[in-house]
Amino acid sequence: MKTSIVWFTGTAAGLGSLQGQTSIEKTGVSRTSLKSLRAIPTTCEQCPAGCGIIAYLNGERLVQLLGNPDHPNNQGGICAKGIAGLNLVNDPERLLYPLKRKGPRGDGQWTKITWDEAYSTLAARIKEIIRDGRISELVFDKGHDDPLLDRFIFALGSAHTIDRPALKNLNRATAFTSMTGFPSLIEDVGSSRFILNFGANPFANHDQFVGIARRLIHAQVEKGARLITFDVRMSETAAKSDAWYPIKAGTDGIVALAMAKIIVDKGLANKDFMDRKTNYSLAMIKNHLSLYTPEKAAKESGVRTADIQRLAIEFAKQKPSMALIGGGVSDHKNGTQNVRSVALLNWLVGNLEKEGGLFYPRFPVSLQSKTAYLKSRLNSSNNIKGIVELKETNTRINTYFAYLSNPAYEDPDCGSTVGLLKDEKTVPFLVVMDTHLTETAMMADMVLPAATYLEGWGVSSAPSLDKVPILNLRQPVVSMLSTAKVLRSPTFEVGKLLEPMFLPRGEAEEVGNVCLELARRIKGHVGKNLPYKDTHDYITRVISSIPGIKKEGGLKNLKRQGLWVDKASKSGGYRYSRKKELPALGQKVEIYSNTLKQNGHSPLPEYQPLTVPKKKKDEFILTTFKSNLWAKGTANSKWAREILHENRLWINKDAAHRLGIKNGERVRVTSSVGSLISRVLTTHRIHPESVAIAEGLGHSAVGNVAKARRFRSNDLDTNLIWWGRKGNGMNPNEIIERRVDPMGGGLGLKDTRVRIEKI
Repeated sequence: MKTSIVWFTGTAAGLGSLQGQTSIEKTGVSRTSLKSLRAIPTTCEQCPAGCGIIAYLNGERLVQLLGNPDHPNNQGGICAKGIAGLNLVNDPERLLYPLKRKGPRGDGQWTKITWDEAYSTLAARIKEIIRDGRISELVFDKGHDDPLLDRFIFALGSAHTIDRPALKNLNRATAFTSMTGFPSLIEDVGSSRFILNFGANPFANHDQFVGIARRLIHAQVEKGARLITFDVRMSETAAKSDAWYPIKAGTDGIVALAMAKIIVDKGLANKDFMDRKTNYSLAMIKNHLSLYTPEKAAKESGVRTADIQRLAIEFAKQKPSMALIGGGVSDHKNGTQNVRSVALLNWLVGNLEKEGGLFYPRFPVSLQSKTAYLKSRLNSSNNIKGIVELKETNTRINTYFAYLSNPAYEDPDCGSTVGLLKDEKTVPFLVVMDTHLTETAMMADMVLPAATYLEGWGVSSAPSLDKVPILNLRQPVVSMLSTAKVLRSPTFEVGKLLEPMFLPRGEAEEVGNVCLELARRIKGHVGKNLPYKDTHDYITRVISSIPGIKKEGGLKNLKRQGLWVDKASKSGGYRYSRKKELPALGQKVEIYSNTLKQNGHSPLPEYQPLTVPKKKKDEFILTTFKSNLWAKGTANSKWAREILHENRLWINKDAAHRLGIKNGERVRVTSSVGSLISRVLTTHRIHPESVAIAEGLGHSAVGNVAKARRFRSNDLDTNLIWWGRKGNGMNPNEIIERRVDPMGGGLGLKDTRVRIEKI
């Protein structure tokens, strides 16, 4: 008590009494003390998959994260980055208190401030902006979705928003929306027998990572499904495929269209589906595809004519079949049309709303249409793709608020972004809310400590891979309350001492609570649009509005389970089986898109060659990829970084031999926007005209683990970092050009031409 470091029951979410949490009847045992571990179900947010997980606590200390076996998507599975969520919570280098800059911007000199000072400063600036009618000078950079942050932005009006979750797959979302009205569809890979995989890597990184990987493995092993992968490099998925075709970057579209031509010409298309479910007849499709011969596709892509012909026939005959689409297809300047061309294969064989094909998403929450919400996110005139866009249009900025976003590291040509953020005339006031002092936070005027996903409340509608609607609950399992707040808590109980050596570590806060407090201080219509006490109150109201959950015990039971499955859908196959309940079932797939035509684009799927300079002997197209350990939350993870701390440049062995480069040697990689130095990995597992680098390394901030530096802390492992001599890798975003697909608006991140020079 004298040092105010004691934890008592009632401190916060992990303890239960302060926030009314209930543990489920799943238990574990500590390997060291043999004490029972308390289990709390929640949702992982290390990636978009939203896997159900169970957090195990020894007393009040988080000691283990495992998959929730009751979750229909991940079925008890959990990936390495999910397990590393433990490192995120217990990281000794976490940002714990609000800070204010006291020296020149970017010098890393800080003064600790109170939350009240932070709220007062922000609220005063926003009130002044609203009063003067300058709300467009307020910029929100969202690196992660949060419903209360979205409500706050909406209540403010015309603030500019950089919606990174929506922008990530913008080309693909635009392509699917133009055809189906949905930005994405559910991929029933577990029931498929023949899968053409264009540029996706579900065995390492996917929006439904663990769930889709488990189902894909099941389809291959248990049902004999064939998996064929087209990718510029041998990804983890390509390595586990029946065949891998090292396709030339950006040419997937013409291969898909050539396959479509073969399917139509040989009479293998599903005429009934095309007539009833699409807006373009087979006769018109046949005429459109006449130019896309297998020979032409082979010459452009490097995939042999015979292989294109054989795979097209197998795809049409071996049912059910599916064409998967990944970032290797969409992340190009021609990405939207590439996606539309590959999607055409699915429509030609009728792989929509059929087992082993693609399904429209089902959502259990009847509050706001998820589709309409995503459409508004993608099409809003206030949405921008980065601060560079504001600079190009001479848009004035007053305050820039970045939440779990690190543009100084993540943006293509991030050096230009750094220059803009560092310029106080361009960005007079920069606020960053994050878990660590990132590259962007190092330039901020004010830094706010963000709670991790294991310390707050959330609810999300999971896109179920089994077509059964799921509602995920995210609930706090540990707390970051300060000692002062613990002692002031009305549930503070002196008689229940738990673990005296576990210290309250700071004042991290949920962004939802920050928005609610700002709304209360701003008042007016902003305050009226956020009438919630805190994030727990918001979640309670959301849950109480869903009849199915209310009948099954409401929030109390949801806390026990960590998720809710729509039993009405489960017992009847799925609830949304009629046009009245899912209107999309009555709509036709728009192979011919009037919307695209009105916007001045080609209305039909077609191949648009990449416009890149003529290739020289030492020039290559740079592609980047995400490893199975990549996540924002693993940047400073000791477990993740010990496994992956170096990202060598992949280069084809024959190409390397021509340049006199041997495996492990250092090269300079130069683009039009910068250069970096890397060791090379010479391999035949990449197309000879491409080179590849893994993302997620090369940090200059975040923490010592991210920078591969040994240091002393209360975690003894930090003094055992052994890979410091190897360095911490490189950040490919430093040399990636900022290219945009004119049709989809998404970035062409895999189109940069680089020159390789041996050092």
